[in-house]
Amino acid sequence: MAALFYNSPVILMLCYILSVSSLSPKVIEEKILWERDEPGEVAEFRIPLLIQVPTGDLLAFSEARKYSGGDAGAKFIAMRRSTDGGDNWGPTAFILDDYHTVPDGTNLGTITIEHETNKLILIHTFCIHSTPSCMNGTGEKPKGLYMVTSLDWGYSWSKPEYLGDKDASLKGIQYNPGPGYGIQKKYEPNKGRLVSCGQGLTSLFCLTSDDLGLTWQMTPGILNLPQNREELKIGDFEPGEVQVVELKNGTLLINARNERSFHCTCRIQALSFDGGKTFPLPHVTFKEELIDPQVCGSILNYNDTLIFSNPFNAKSRINLTLHWSTDSGETYPHFFSIHPAGSGYSCLTTIDENHIGLIYEKNDCRYISFLKIQLNP
Repeated sequence: MAALFYNSPVILMLCYILSVSSLSPKVIEEKILWERDEPGEVAEFRIPLLIQVPTGDLLAFSEARKYSGGDAGAKFIAMRRSTDGGDNWGPTAFILDDYHTVPDGTNLGTITIEHETNKLILIHTFCIHSTPSCMNGTGEKPKGLYMVTSLDWGYSWSKPEYLGDKDASLKGIQYNPGPGYGIQKKYEPNKGRLVSCGQGLTSLFCLTSDDLGLTWQMTPGILNLPQNREELKIGDFEPGEVQVVELKNGTLLINARNERSFHCTCRIQALSFDGGKTFPLPHVTFKEELIDPQVCGSILNYNDTLIFSNPFNAKSRINLTLHWSTDSGETYPHFFSIHPAGSGYSCLTTIDENHIGLIYEKNDCRYISFLKIQLNP
C-alpha cells in the first residue's frame, strides 16, 4: 500500500513541482567559441544562436562581421558543431558569405527544425535597411528575407532562397527574425505549423508555414504604438527582438525586448491562441521582475518550466542571469546569476534531462561563449 501511494500520480506530480521550483543551476563547463580579432577575415562575432538537433548534436551559429562590429556591412554566417553535449567543438564553418556587400549585408536570423522531413531551416535577412536591391559581389539581388536549408543536420546547406519569390507580401519587407530559434508546434491548434517571430518596421509579427517550410506567410502580430509618426520615442510601445515557445496546451508564448521602455525597463510577454497569427492585447503583459536593458534575451520551455536568460540590469548589459517559471510564465520568482560582467545577446537550448546549453556575448562582445549548465546536483 505504501509503495502504491508513493507512486501515485498526485505524489509524483508534487515531487516534480518541488524539484523544479528548487532547481540548483550550476555552470559546469565553459567553451569560448569565437573571439574578436582572431586571425583571419573577421573583425567581430555577434548574434549567437544555439540549437540541439535530433541526433543530439549541438549547433552554434553567429554573424561573422568581416570589417567592423557594426550591424551593417559584409558578413559570413559562422557555425560550429559539438557531438558530445558541448564538451568539445569542431572547427568553424562559414555556411554563408555575402561577399563585399555595400552598405548592408546578411543578418541572423532564426534556426528551426522541421521534424517531418528532418530539415533545418535558417531564416536570415539581406540588405533590409538599404535600397530596393543590393550588390553582393556576385551580382544584384533583392533585399529582404531568405532561407537556407539542410537535410543532413548542418553538414551541407542549400543556396539561399528568397521568400518573396513565393509570397509577394514578403518582398522587400523590413523584418528582423528572432534572433534565436523558431519552433514547430507539437499540439493543436495548428499542430505541425512552423513559427518564426521577429520585429517588423511597424509591428512585432510571426512568419508561419503550414507546408513544412516550403512557403511562409506574415501574420498581423502586435502593432507599435503610436502608428502616426515616422520615428518612435522613448516611452512608446515597440516590442522588439523576440523568441517564442509553445506551452503544453498549444498556446504560444513570446518574450520580447521592450525597445522604448514602455511602462518599465523590463520584458514584454504575450500569448497567442491561434498558432501565432494574433496576440490579443489582454494577454500582452509586462514582466516587471524580468528587468532588462533593452537587449535580446532567450526563453526555453524545459519540461514545462520556462527558463529565461538576459543581462539582468536596468541600464547596462551586465549580469547574465537565468530566471525560471513553474506557472507557464505568470511569475518568474527563481533566478541564478551566471556572469556579473559584460553580457549581451543569448540563446538557450536543451542538452539532456539535467543539462541545458547557453550561448552568449561575453565581456562587451569580445567573446561568444558556450556554457553547459547542470540544473540539479
